[in-house]
Amino acid sequence: MYTTTRINNLPIIEIENFLTDKELNEILNPRILNFEKAISHYPSYYRNNDRLVEDNPELSEMLYDKLKQLDILDKETKTKSIGLNEKLRFCKYQKDQLFSKHQDGIYYPDAFSESKFTFLLYLNDNKGFEGGNTDFYTLKTDNNPIKTIVPKKGKLIVFDHRLWHKGALVTKGNKYILRSDIIIKRQTKNTHHDGYIWNLVKLNKNQLLSCGRDTSIKLWDTNLQLQKSLKIHSKSVLKVVRLTATEFISCSRDFTLKCWSISGQILASTTLDEMILTIKINADKNIIAAGTSGKLYLLNTALSVIKTIKIHKGWIWGLSIKDNDTVLTCGEDGTVHFTNTRLEKTTCIYKNKQPLFCLSILRKNMIFVGSHDGTIIQISLDTQNIYKIKAHDDSIRSIIYYENSITSCGEDNKVVTVDLQSYKVEEIFKSDNFVQDIIRIKNIVYIAGYNGMITTKSL
Repeated sequence: MYTTTRINNLPIIEIENFLTDKELNEILNPRILNFEKAISHYPSYYRNNDRLVEDNPELSEMLYDKLKQLDILDKETKTKSIGLNEKLRFCKYQKDQLFSKHQDGIYYPDAFSESKFTFLLYLNDNKGFEGGNTDFYTLKTDNNPIKTIVPKKGKLIVFDHRLWHKGALVTKGNKYILRSDIIIKRQTKNTHHDGYIWNLVKLNKNQLLSCGRDTSIKLWDTNLQLQKSLKIHSKSVLKVVRLTATEFISCSRDFTLKCWSISGQILASTTLDEMILTIKINADKNIIAAGTSGKLYLLNTALSVIKTIKIHKGWIWGLSIKDNDTVLTCGEDGTVHFTNTRLEKTTCIYKNKQPLFCLSILRKNMIFVGSHDGTIIQISLDTQNIYKIKAHDDSIRSIIYYENSITSCGEDNKVVTVDLQSYKVEEIFKSDNFVQDIIRIKNIVYIAGYNGMITTKSL
């Protein structure tokens, strides 16, 4: 028995008793002691459950064959599927664990296929836990779900990746699920990247770099003609910074920092105990890096760690260098810190009620910080005066400065400018999904999209 619901004309298929109790127990029981915290890859406010990732083509094939035999999927989705992602994600939600509102990212197995639908199978009965419903929303900004599915052992739900949903808080016991993706022939045109772009880097007036979820680092001219594509890391590339005219430092979800040349030669590499989120280079050519543990790392160009300084509780998203020995940071704990790396002394200069995602020193002794609720916080380092600008409807991901104005982008899909004399906010670009990063070259803003596209906007 199955039912289909549509939200924004996108399907949610619910299939009861997809697997028997015996089949479910054979899947769950051998793995029940092997779960690990997902917090190393996700901030705790966003996702704090346990998980187990497993490449298992045999189990993937069995699940897909069973689904195809039901003759439901292609008919209800109006799409011809070709398989199930072999990378299976088993998730365990204990008391006080959740997965906040999100969309599932597209997975690209190769140049000819992509994932389109989420495959979510409940592995245990809700008699063993309380809470943990799967809630669906019309928009990210909605507070009330338009549809709620109560977990039931053996129940499978298949839904379009574009649907906003969350795994609600478990209030008692343990909830277990199996999560994968249904693969179809590639429908989208080739983009600049497969999957979202994390970072854009201006090299000069004629060139820029981009990096993203597809693990690639790409060199472009300002007309967005591809000049070179490099594979330096094994997972998403989060940030790239320039060390010299031809050498760069990058960080990735593979927990490595790497120094490499524009020819693609890896000059140095180090693996840390955490994922580095952001990096800068100071005047002495030392690398300043910050990651998920709240620590700041100082490394030399051989990527040997010189010292570490504990600053924040949790993820450090924003990092700017004020001078050779002092840096400013902000993070998911909502604080802004001023740290002297030579003296290893840190001071909290601002505390916000919500997480902070980006920080820029845009003019002398003035900083701008982007908040989770879309507020830009202007802080004077001289007077400690605070001024707040409501610029976005969701998390701000990047802020840049140009001629007495700032430009910012965020998870409300917008790019806006703010005149710093009148503080007037003007929307200059609207995307169909997140905008993760922006740079400006001459009078053109380059916009990094969730869809893997770099878009330009003339000012």
